[in-house]
Amino acid sequence: MNTQKILGILTSIAIATLPVLTFATGNYITLPEGFISDILAYVGQLFTDLNLLVILAIGLPLGFWVIRKAISLVRAR
Repeated sequence: MNTQKILGILTSIAIATLPVLTFATGNYITLPEGFISDILAYVGQLFTDLNLLVILAIGLPLGFWVIRKAISLVRAR
C-alpha cells in the first residue's frame, strides 16, 4: 500500500468515529463509592507482600555479578 492510501484510510476512520466520540457523553460504567481507594489499598498490600521477592530477584543476580567482577580484578594481577 502506498502512503496516500494509508492516509486516506486513517482519515476515513477518524471521520467515521468522530460522531461516536463527540456524542458519547453518558455514564456507561458506574463505580461504587470508595472503589479507587480500595483498589489502591489492595495494590499497596500486594507490593508490600512481594517486596522480599523483588529484592531477591534483583539482589541475587547483582550480587553474583559483583562477586564475578571482584574475582576477575584479582585474577588480572
